[in-house]
Amino acid sequence: MCSLTSTNEGLHILGKNSALGGIYNSLERQRLDAPKCHPNTRKAVMEKLFDWIYGRIDAEALIMWLYGAAGAGKSAIAHTLAELCEKYGLPLASFFFWKGAEERNNANLFVATIAHQVALAIPASRDLIMGAVEYNPFIFKQSIDFQLTKLIIEPLKQIASASSLTEISPFVIIIDGLDECQGTDVQSGLVKSLAAAFRHLPLRIRILIASRPEVYLQSTFNSPSFQSLLSRLPLSHDYSSGADIYNFLEDSFKKIRCEHPLASYIPSSWPGPTILRELTRKSSGQFIFASTTVKYTGRDPYDLPTRRLDVIRQLQPPRGEEDLPYAELNSLYNHVLSNVRNIERVKQVLGVLLVVNPILGNYKFEKSDDMDNFFLWQPGEAKACISQLASIIGCHNDGRISILHASLSDFLFDPSRSHEFFLHRESVLGDAAASGLCYLRQNTTGVSFLIFKRISCQLNVLRFSFTFQVSVHLVYQELF
Repeated sequence: MCSLTSTNEGLHILGKNSALGGIYNSLERQRLDAPKCHPNTRKAVMEKLFDWIYGRIDAEALIMWLYGAAGAGKSAIAHTLAELCEKYGLPLASFFFWKGAEERNNANLFVATIAHQVALAIPASRDLIMGAVEYNPFIFKQSIDFQLTKLIIEPLKQIASASSLTEISPFVIIIDGLDECQGTDVQSGLVKSLAAAFRHLPLRIRILIASRPEVYLQSTFNSPSFQSLLSRLPLSHDYSSGADIYNFLEDSFKKIRCEHPLASYIPSSWPGPTILRELTRKSSGQFIFASTTVKYTGRDPYDLPTRRLDVIRQLQPPRGEEDLPYAELNSLYNHVLSNVRNIERVKQVLGVLLVVNPILGNYKFEKSDDMDNFFLWQPGEAKACISQLASIIGCHNDGRISILHASLSDFLFDPSRSHEFFLHRESVLGDAAASGLCYLRQNTTGVSFLIFKRISCQLNVLRFSFTFQVSVHLVYQELF
C-alpha cells in the first residue's frame, strides 16, 4: 500500500500529464460555454443511452457509437449524459476532444486524463494507479496501449474480485469529438485500443464515443471484430429533433423577450409560430443553425433583436463585418471543405445537388451512381467524393444522397461567406450543360435530352455569359 505522501506525489505527476480541461465539468469548458441539451429535449436519445448503460438493451455492447452530422448536437448530448451520470451517482470519466485546444486536439494526454478520473471515482484503485505512475514516471511517453494496460486495466483487474467493486454501478467513459483528434490513424487506433483493453475486464464498463460519421471511422466501426462489442446510435430520422429544435427556439426567444435590455420594444407575439417553423425547417434537424440564430439575435444589448432576426432571415442586410450572423456556420463549412482532396470535383457534385437538381423535377440525380453516369466518371467516384463530406452530406448504402444542412446552399451561394468555395449558379449550369452534351452523346434517350434541355433553358433564363455560350457551342460542334 502506498503512503499518503507517495499517493499525493503520484496524483501530482498524473495531473501534470492530464488534459484536465477535457473533463466534462472543467473550468475551461465552462468558460467556453460548453453546449448541453435544452430542458425537455433529446428524451428518446437519453432513454436509449441509459437503457444501454444499465444493460436493458445491447447488454454485451462495450461501446456505443453516437454519430451524426456536424452541428447535430452530439457534444450537448455527451455533456448532458455526463451531468446525469454524476447526478445519479454513476462512476464516470470523460474526455472532450476539441481541435481548438492544444491539450485536447490529440491523444497524448488522453489515457492519463481518464486514469486520473478512474482513481477519483473508484477509491480502491487509487493507490494502485499512483503506484504505477511512481514506478514509471515516464510512462506517459509510451504507447497508448501500454498506458491503458498499466494505468487502468491492471489496477482494476487487481481489485476486480472485491465485492465492493464488482457490485458498483456501471463505470461510464464518455469520449466526445473523436473526429477532432489530430490524425485519422490515431482516431481509429484509439477506438481499437479501447476495445482491446476493456473487452475482457470483469467489470461493467460502458464507453460512449461521439463523433461525426467520417468515412475512416465508419470503416473502423464496421470491422467484423467490433460487431459483438458495438451498438450504434445515429442521430437520424429515428431521433428526429424537429420538435426539440422548435421548443428550444420558442423558449430561447421567450427569454430574449423577457431579459433583453430593449425588451420593451419587442412585440409580445414575436417571432410567432410561422417564423419558428421556418427556422426549424432551416435547421434541418441540426441544432447548430438554431443555436447560431439565437446567439446572434440576442447577444447584442445595443441592437434590437427583431432587426437581428431579420438579418438572419435575409430581410435586412448586416451592418458591416462585425454584424455577420453566421460565423460559427461559416467556420464549420470552411473546415469541412478545406479538408477535401479534390475541391473542384466536390464543387461539381455540390453544383448538381444544389443548382441542377432543383430544376430537373422528377429527373434529378438522387444517387451517386447517377452522378457517375452524368459526369462519365468511373463507378464509385461520386460516392468516394461525397464520403469526404460525410458530416454535411449523407450518402446511404443504396447510393441515395441527402443534404444534411439546408443552410449549406446559403453559404455556397454567398461569395462573402464561402470565398474560394463559392458556387456561381451560371457557371455551374454552363459546366452542367457541357457535361449534359457528353452525357447525351452516351445516352441518347428521351430522358437524357430532357435533362439537357432543362439545364439549357435555365441558362437562357439566367442570361448566361458569352463565355459559357461559346464553351457549350464548341462542345456541341465537337460531338455532333
